[in-house]
Amino acid sequence: MDDTDDYIERPRYAEKITPFIGNGNIKIVTGIRRCGKSAMMRLISKSMDGCNVIYLNMELGTNYRLRDWTSLLKYVESAIDPDRPNALFIDEVQNIEGWELALRDIVARRLCDIYVTGSNSDLLSSEYSTHIGGRFNTIRMLPLSYAECLDFRKAYGGEGDVFERFLGIGGFPILWHRPVDTQSSLQTVRDIVDVTIVNDIEGRFGIKNKRLLMDILRFVLSTLGSYVSSNSIYNTLISSGVRVSRDTVYSYLEYLEAANILIRAETFDIRGKRVLTSKYKYYATDLGIKHALLGHRPDDAPGHMENVIFTELLGRGYDVYVGGVNGKEIDFVAEKFGKRIYVQACHSILYEKTMEREFGNLDAIGDNFPKFLVLMEPGVYEGVTESGIICCGLKEFLANRHLDY
Repeated sequence: MDDTDDYIERPRYAEKITPFIGNGNIKIVTGIRRCGKSAMMRLISKSMDGCNVIYLNMELGTNYRLRDWTSLLKYVESAIDPDRPNALFIDEVQNIEGWELALRDIVARRLCDIYVTGSNSDLLSSEYSTHIGGRFNTIRMLPLSYAECLDFRKAYGGEGDVFERFLGIGGFPILWHRPVDTQSSLQTVRDIVDVTIVNDIEGRFGIKNKRLLMDILRFVLSTLGSYVSSNSIYNTLISSGVRVSRDTVYSYLEYLEAANILIRAETFDIRGKRVLTSKYKYYATDLGIKHALLGHRPDDAPGHMENVIFTELLGRGYDVYVGGVNGKEIDFVAEKFGKRIYVQACHSILYEKTMEREFGNLDAIGDNFPKFLVLMEPGVYEGVTESGIICCGLKEFLANRHLDY
């Protein structure tokens, strides 16, 4: 049996990469380790009937000899079939020194259709993109969404409510492919984070203080849904007796983003129609990371809601910002292909002031783009208000695959 027979299709990402197949560009899929990049590459390679597929997993020791660009180029040249179309797949391409030089040469000579994955979000920094001359298409991949977890449950089985499990352990595919208890699942997530830090931060950037890096990561995870900056983290660390510089804090935050552990959401001034890069929030790439490192803290539930909505919108292909209008906060402004939606997350509405604030912030926007108020349990608020605000539960918002937000 082909090992891909056991893989689950993930249409939201397949649909993003399919239009680029055979276009002569390098297709680059980035995402945190163990989010499913390799499985998607395997499925794509399997679909290429009649094609000579050259597949390299750079995590394997057997491919260590190819970890410089000249060796890679010689290997690919030797593996080309001149009588058939050729496709090159490379998992974790950042493990090859100078990979961009080899791929530029392959593209220039039209030797292969190229697909690569990488765990570093800065694979397309100016340093690399200059070498490959804009000849690339990029897809950001995330761990499983709630809707995808439903697919995995159907295929692989498991116990307990899928929604509660998703909120409790997150969406790393291995947790849903081989279902185990919550404690073991979160230990697996901790292991993924540790391997990511060792390989994609310590190994790549040569950091000298892993403990400080973990302190910064835990601080950010404890503030999901709140504005945070390198200065605020620096001040907190200094006040607790930690000796650190502002530059180090800033650099460590950048490394956590580059390793796809954290994602930054900048603020969009709705009236001014501009992005404010000096004011932002951080979210975990997967909510399970927060639970694995800090434990499940019920008081943080509003931040958990924001995190899963943020990553859901990213997975649907939106550019996502924190919003602001006339001093009022809109949790998310999401844009895609000239369309925009606004999303306000509210864990519960127990008081009239809360209701007035949540609805009032959306009503203050004033334009005609769709507006959503997402509640953990919508109750009597489910439906559409007179001003056109769509009220729904978090589960329904995450599960509706076909709704074109």
